[in-house]
Amino acid sequence: MFTAKRIPLRIILPFAWRTVLLFLAYSTLICSLYTVAGWHCLAIPFLPIGLIGTAVAFYVGFKNNSSYERLWEGRRIWGSLVNVSRSWSILVLDYVTNLNATHPATDPELKAIRQRLIYRQLAFLNALRLQLRQRTVWQECVGAEHTLVERIEAFRQHQLNEDLSPFLSPEEVGFLLERKNPATHLIRNQSAELRELRAQGLISEYYHAELERLLVECYSQQGACERIKSFPFPRQYAFFSFVFIWLFILILPFGLLGEMAKLGDWYIWLTIPFYTLISWVFNTMEIIGDTSENPFENSINDVPMTAICRNVEIDLREMLGETTLPERLQAVDNILL
Repeated sequence: MFTAKRIPLRIILPFAWRTVLLFLAYSTLICSLYTVAGWHCLAIPFLPIGLIGTAVAFYVGFKNNSSYERLWEGRRIWGSLVNVSRSWSILVLDYVTNLNATHPATDPELKAIRQRLIYRQLAFLNALRLQLRQRTVWQECVGAEHTLVERIEAFRQHQLNEDLSPFLSPEEVGFLLERKNPATHLIRNQSAELRELRAQGLISEYYHAELERLLVECYSQQGACERIKSFPFPRQYAFFSFVFIWLFILILPFGLLGEMAKLGDWYIWLTIPFYTLISWVFNTMEIIGDTSENPFENSINDVPMTAICRNVEIDLREMLGETTLPERLQAVDNILL
């Protein structure tokens, strides 16, 4: 997630410089053919081109709205995971007691159980984060938005065992490394431990049902994330948005020639800057939609899952009474992941 109010030129240039040079060269060629070679037939009425531009603007607007919905849905899902994690912690801390225990546990044993259940929730969030940032087949081509992030050492993606080891026993980490969907098995392990605690009387039947409900909610939110991750933005919309944009860009200078020629011979050359500006605007609209449609790809427009996981970790460990806590993640180069 980019956090600054304005995007600096050093981030815009990697997206823009090649196309801007192309627009300048293309419009210069058209103007030269019109003025130097005398190909006056290149000038065509602007009305049909204006109609095409209007239609393209509506179409691209639809695509960008849909891309934004995917991005915002991803953020809402992670907001729900934050709420579930906090609710899980307060219920674990208050519900796991000796009130109905057949064999009461000692205070250190109760503390260890609560810590294990809360730490496993933190492991679930981090495992889900790492799974979502694995690239799928249609995301193998790395764009400028990924290159900008990957050159920053602070954003290097860790291996699963590195991020789970602080929260889980080595045995459980080894078990998860052998599974294709570790996040799913972490919730399964939570449920299995709740069943054992219910059998020991450390949680009541009602409390057991309440905690299981939160685990089901975790599965629901994980499934919502995987729905966005595993189903790309429909190609028929994305591809034809690209086609329509470039069709408009290719025919635009011919319409501008006729309009500028009405003002005088030297005004023909104003086609170059105006064409470059208009084409850059339309092409940028297309790029914005492309870079927003996948919110879990470790790019500058990502949902900041790493920062969210760290904030939840601080909250939950404070609930446990811990005082040695990690720092909240700060944006690096105005990018927060």
